[in-house]
Amino acid sequence: MNDVFKQLKRHALIYTVLYLAVFSLLYAFYGLAGEYGISVAYFTRDPAITLYGHPFVGVISHIGIIFWCAAMAICFFAAYVLFKAGVERLPAFLFWSGLFTGWLMLDDFFMFHEYVFPESFGIPQEAIMITYVVLMLIYFFRFGRLLLSLEYTTLLLACGFFAFSVATDMWMAQSDLQFLVEDGAKLLGIVTWLMFFSRTGYAKIMSITK
Repeated sequence: MNDVFKQLKRHALIYTVLYLAVFSLLYAFYGLAGEYGISVAYFTRDPAITLYGHPFVGVISHIGIIFWCAAMAICFFAAYVLFKAGVERLPAFLFWSGLFTGWLMLDDFFMFHEYVFPESFGIPQEAIMITYVVLMLIYFFRFGRLLLSLEYTTLLLACGFFAFSVATDMWMAQSDLQFLVEDGAKLLGIVTWLMFFSRTGYAKIMSITK
């Protein structure tokens, strides 16, 4: 029993920060529900239940979100481990990659470039996509020399899948085939993105533990 209390005491600060963050999030959406006169269930329940849809609605998109999240977590975890080990350059690359991956995950999950920015802020979707391209170019320019020492072809392949998905959305008439090709290419890009950062983080962490 003493060991239980010791563990609770040792992690008290972590518990406090985590639970305060969750409670703050819940309270914020509780306030929004009251402000707009809608049920809290609108924010807390699964969309399929709230909208009376089939549970498999958007399943491919949800799988993509899971892979985005995995890639982000791996980037941050590997960046922390390598930073504590005194490795130079790579932790910064993984940290910024984790932030960028997290933003892409949020964009995909909340439809920032498709709905939020165009509808709520009047920013055209094309402008958002151009901004993402510019950010990617800055990313490659900033870490280009480091990338040449890594398996950069995997990252380029991921970007190729993303570009193909965007091109399909812009120039291919909407149909079941178009949706399959567009969303399939995006999923392939996310999986390849995850593969690159998984292999990069694993290889470097293993190299410093030998």
